[in-house]
Amino acid sequence: MTIQKNFKLSMAAIAASLLVAACGGGGGSSSSSAAPATGASSPANTDTTSGVAPQTSANTPSYVADSFQLAAFNQINAYRNAMGVGMLNQDPVLDTAAQAHSRYLFSNLANGMLTALSHDEVASNANYYGDTPLLRAQKAGAPTTEWIGENIAAGVPGGTQAADAADCIGRALASVYHLVDLTYTQQTVGIGYTPGTSSYPIYTCTTDFGTTAGVNGAPGANTLSSVGGQQISATAVVHSPYSNETGVALAMRAEATNPAPDLSAPGRPILVRVKAAQGVDTLTVSQYALTDNTGAAVAARVLVPSAAVAGSTATTVADPNKLLQSGTAVLLPLTALKAGTTYTVRFAGARNGTPVSTSWNFTTGAGQQSQ
Repeated sequence: MTIQKNFKLSMAAIAASLLVAACGGGGGSSSSSAAPATGASSPANTDTTSGVAPQTSANTPSYVADSFQLAAFNQINAYRNAMGVGMLNQDPVLDTAAQAHSRYLFSNLANGMLTALSHDEVASNANYYGDTPLLRAQKAGAPTTEWIGENIAAGVPGGTQAADAADCIGRALASVYHLVDLTYTQQTVGIGYTPGTSSYPIYTCTTDFGTTAGVNGAPGANTLSSVGGQQISATAVVHSPYSNETGVALAMRAEATNPAPDLSAPGRPILVRVKAAQGVDTLTVSQYALTDNTGAAVAARVLVPSAAVAGSTATTVADPNKLLQSGTAVLLPLTALKAGTTYTVRFAGARNGTPVSTSWNFTTGAGQQSQ
């Protein structure tokens, strides 16, 4: 495959939304056409949760002013803080690993050795650094006990590094598995970015996450801990979009593994999460409704882990890819949301039989990529 022969295909596939991930909540690999995306990582751990409370501040990063890394770091932390899941500290070791993988992805997309984004590297390919996110982090200096998860994406440059950062992080926020991963229990972050060139104007970005507090057992190749890291309280219900969020995307950004392969253009996913150890705690659903500013109900499906279907009185669908971790429920509108519209979400259910509920509003932006 040559760049010249497949350039238009690559551009179209990436522009449509090339997103990949793998952390604490779901994952996999994928895909088909030039440079699409993989999913997220497998949930892990079946122990009692520990870790630390969500942090409301982060150390001042050393990223260069006006850089992609600083813009992405600030966006991630602003979002996580507003959502109540804890801010992340910069980890220079993870920066090294993330930058190495971003460079690997760009080089091998550009030279045709890759036709899809991947968390795994092939030793014979250009700019090889390490087989998996875990091994790359450890090569860069991470301790062997640290849990490592990764999100990756690629897209058409937006003219500035800040625009590329907004696009990279926005893809995760408007997805299912990647949204879960971006807002999970991790404590630290490293960010990599490779801008496009005149011959291959596609950027690649890598976000590596680390978790050390309260982890149990050996880390996997690409996963975050459900029991360690930043743990919300047992009575908390966190959600995305967060309360009164504005500029919310209208549509789900394409991701692989696809959480709804039968839907041609679903709306922006709505996430609810409670504290849960994977395979131990269960969030069941009795109500999960989305209404627009006229009070009209939005047609949607509710995705939950398979273990939550039986105890839910609302109509739910088991996550077809088995990638949602315990304690999560995702409302997926069947079609795109309306621009410039305030929506209301109402959720009620039970965490291990104890009732939980929440309701909130958010407002969409002008277009699909506004988030």
